[in-house]
Formats: sequence, C-alpha cells, structure tokens
Amino acid sequence: MRARDREKFKTLLVERRRRLTGSLSSMAEEALKTHGSGQGVDEIADMGSDQYEQELTLGLMATERVQVQAIDQALDRIEDGTYGKCLGCKAAIPVPRLTAVPAAEYCIECQSHVEKYGVPPGVEEE
Repeated sequence: MRARDREKFKTLLVERRRRLTGSLSSMAEEALKTHGSGQGVDEIADMGSDQYEQELTLGLMATERVQVQAIDQALDRIEDGTYGKCLGCKAAIPVPRLTAVPAAEYCIECQSHVEKYGVPPGVEEE
C-alpha cells in the first residue's frame, strides 16, 4: 500500500475514532442520568422505561467500544506496516473494501470464513 493511501486511511480512522469516543461520552452521560423520585405509579412506569433505555444505551456503548478497539488495532497495523494485508491469507485487502470498512482485518473471502466458522482459513476450529 502506498504511503499516501496509508495516510488517507489513518486520517479516516482517527476521525471515526474521535466521533465514536464523543458518542460514547454523551451516551455515558445519558445512561447515568436518573429521572423522577420513584413515588407515583406513573413515575414507576417511567423508571421502567428509563431502565430499558439505559440498558439499550449500555449495549450500544459496548458495540461502539468494540469498534473503537478495532480502529485502534487498525491504527497499530498502519504504524507497523501491516495495514491493508489480510490477517488470514496475507494478501492485500482491496482498497474498495478498506474504503467501506477501514478497520478491516481480513479480505472478503477470509472474513466470510471467519463469520461462518469463527476462525480464519487455515486455523483449525476447536
């Protein structure tokens, strides 16, 4: 991969990471808010809704943390010169795939294998 392309993807990944961490911060603030004093019937129902929303927000936060982790790993691969190489077959990951999924670790074929079997090709399933 050319240095110019690596820089383009690094900029893209850093920007996505910045947006995700900002989103995580605002979701954390929202999840920690408490509403009402919990005295009336309506307030009890509201507490149930609040709890559901809090659990939903915490689930979204977990998903976004995984995305941030994938971005951090992609940035590490940029630094060590392995970005854009499939972790499974070691072939170059096509630029259109990296454009769509900048933190991609695998080419499409190896990613399909990982999704189907839980491991990249060549790794024995347990």
